[in-house]
Amino acid sequence: MDPFACGWYRIRNAFNALYDRPEIAATLNPVATFGGRADYIYTQRVCNEDSFKVIKQLKDAGMKVIIDYDDDVWHKLPTYNVSPVHWERNYEGMKKCLDDVAYKVTCSTDGLKRSLMEFVPEDKITVIPNCLDPRYWVRKFEPLGKGFLYAGSPTHYFKDDYGDFPKGLVDYLKDKLVRIQGIKPDFINASEIIPWTKIDYYHNTFLEAAQKSAFVLAPLKDNEFNKCKSDLKYIESCAAGRVCLVSDVETFSLAHPYQKIPLEVTPTTMKFIVERASKNYQEILNYQYKILNTRWLRPDKYLELFK
Repeated sequence: MDPFACGWYRIRNAFNALYDRPEIAATLNPVATFGGRADYIYTQRVCNEDSFKVIKQLKDAGMKVIIDYDDDVWHKLPTYNVSPVHWERNYEGMKKCLDDVAYKVTCSTDGLKRSLMEFVPEDKITVIPNCLDPRYWVRKFEPLGKGFLYAGSPTHYFKDDYGDFPKGLVDYLKDKLVRIQGIKPDFINASEIIPWTKIDYYHNTFLEAAQKSAFVLAPLKDNEFNKCKSDLKYIESCAAGRVCLVSDVETFSLAHPYQKIPLEVTPTTMKFIVERASKNYQEILNYQYKILNTRWLRPDKYLELFK
C-alpha cells in the first residue's frame, strides 16, 4: 500500500470505516507482517512478478487476496512523468500472475477497469471511486479568496516540459496570483509556495490554501495514462467549496461545462473561461456539491468484496 497518497484514501480510510461495522472483522497491515492466517488480504499496487510470488504464498495458504490499483503503471507512462516505474516489468508480471493470484481486483476509475481487463475477466473487477472521509473534510465557510491554487504532484510535469499544463494556460497565468502546494513547476511564477505536509494533515493545508484562492486548477493531457486517472483533485475542491477548473478530458467528464478548459486553450479563451466561471460561480458550486454528495466514503462497496 502507498501510505502517502491514494492508498491513504482508498485503503486506510476505508478500513477505518469498516471498524465500525460488526459484519466483518477487518485489519490493516503490510503484507509482510502477517504471521498467522486471515480470510482475506486486501493490498494495493502489486505489479511485478517478484511481488506476486509473495502474494501467491498467501493464496496457497487458503487466503483470498484482493488487490487494488489507482494508476496504470503497466503501460508506457507519459515522457513528462518521472516516476521510477519499470512499466515493462510490471506489464509482464500482471500478464503472467494477476488472474491466477487475485481473488478480486478493485480500481478507482472505469479507465483503469478497461486497462485491467487485459489481465483479468471483467466480472473480477470492482470500480470503487476515490471518496472523501467526511470526518477529515470539515471546512469553515470562508469568503471567496483570490487567485489560483495548483496542488499536483511533479509527476504531472517536469522541468521545462509543461506536462499536463496547456501552454495557453501557462501563458495566461504569467501575471496572475498563483499558489503552488508542493514542488513548484519551473514554468509557473508562483506567488506563494505551500510545502507538502504529511498525508494525515494534507486535507487541512489543502482546505486552507483553496479557501484563500478563487479557483483550483486540475489540468490533464488527453493520453492513455490520464484516462485511467481519478478525479480526486476535483472532489477535494468540491469539499473545499471552490470551483475547480479542469481539462476537457474523460477523467473530468462529470464536470460542469463552464469549468472545462479545452486542450488547445489560448490565453484569450482562458480569460473568457475564468470570467464566465466567476459570473456563474454559485451555479457551478451547486453543481459540484451534488457530485460531492455521491462521493463521501461509505463502507458498503467494500463490504461487498468480502461476501
